[in-house]
Amino acid sequence: MTQQRINVQAPIARLFAERWSPRAFDAERPVSAEQLATCLEAARWAPSCYGAQPWRFVVADRARDAESWQAVLESLAPTNQAWARRAPLLVVAGCLPEFAHNGKPNRWSGYDCGQAMMAFCLQATALGLQPHQMGGFDETALKSALAIPEAVRVMSVTALGYGGDASLLDEELQAIETAPRNRLALAEISHASRWGKAMRPPLALGWQARYEESAAEELPWFHAGLDSDIADALAELGLSGGDALDIGCGPGTQAVALAKLGFRVTATDVAPAAIHGAKQRAEAAGVTIDFRSGDATTMQLAGAFDLIIDRGVMHCFTDPEQRHRYVNRIRDWLKPDGVLLLKCFSHEETREQGPPCRFSPDDLRGFFAEGFAPPTIREAQFQGTLDGPPPKALFAIIRHRP
Repeated sequence: MTQQRINVQAPIARLFAERWSPRAFDAERPVSAEQLATCLEAARWAPSCYGAQPWRFVVADRARDAESWQAVLESLAPTNQAWARRAPLLVVAGCLPEFAHNGKPNRWSGYDCGQAMMAFCLQATALGLQPHQMGGFDETALKSALAIPEAVRVMSVTALGYGGDASLLDEELQAIETAPRNRLALAEISHASRWGKAMRPPLALGWQARYEESAAEELPWFHAGLDSDIADALAELGLSGGDALDIGCGPGTQAVALAKLGFRVTATDVAPAAIHGAKQRAEAAGVTIDFRSGDATTMQLAGAFDLIIDRGVMHCFTDPEQRHRYVNRIRDWLKPDGVLLLKCFSHEETREQGPPCRFSPDDLRGFFAEGFAPPTIREAQFQGTLDGPPPKALFAIIRHRP
């Protein structure tokens, strides 16, 4: 099991995406001496200032030295002891405070020790092991129990082993174990040219990363059949064929469903990985769809459409100018009297997970004030894979009136 990254902003090597910090370990499955040596070898080749390699490790193996392992476990904070007691190895990492070649203070020793432990953890992940680094421990107790020199600064204790049954954890830890992983946005941690000027990656990269890292069926917005609100609107409007455009088609399920109903479907998505998977789904369903990869606010499409569906694109646009370009594209692509079926998160939805924008009915009326008939807007829900009640949504039927 690997926790899913949710606010991804760019594709990364799978090894980095798969590394995480679990709390559920298989107490009966040991780490071999060969596996441990490989992890330590990876750490040995980490970069360091002057090549000083200031890191030092003490490995406590429950199977080989239960007394040392128990001493390390008891030095941990109680909250860490509660789950680390099932880990077969506890690895103590420390750093030397001075350079060996000149005896001067090494202000980078902690930094370099961290680099070595990251190499250790990535190698462990590559071997199918699960590392969890901890900062909650009693340094004095550790040094006394393991005869660590006073000068050494203990930086971390890492639990290492194979993944175990999360149901053996208490309820609070189970919730943490299964929650998706989140991080601060790149704009909050990286600056362009000078401090205070946020660095913002291309938005398409984040979508590409999601589809590279996760099976489509695991994504929060996945819905196998035609969205019920779209199906009801088609029946209400008497639409059963014509030229249809699915913007942000993602897994392709909506495009496939429309094609099965007899529409001539064009489907777009900003992520090539999404298009790749959607093509496979269309082939398996035996339908023909014209798939295009590109940004809905800038891409060019020939022809016009009787129907456009947007099931979760516009609520991703935080920039008003981007939304304006999007609306202009919809106006250009729709035939006179053509219909846009739009589904977005409602302003009444308060959960943290989900798109950056949530709209009110008045928002939607304002966005589509020019060139469109007054929208028909209904309260709805977003059908998907999220646990708990479905997210609150708005569903709008918007007709082009040139």
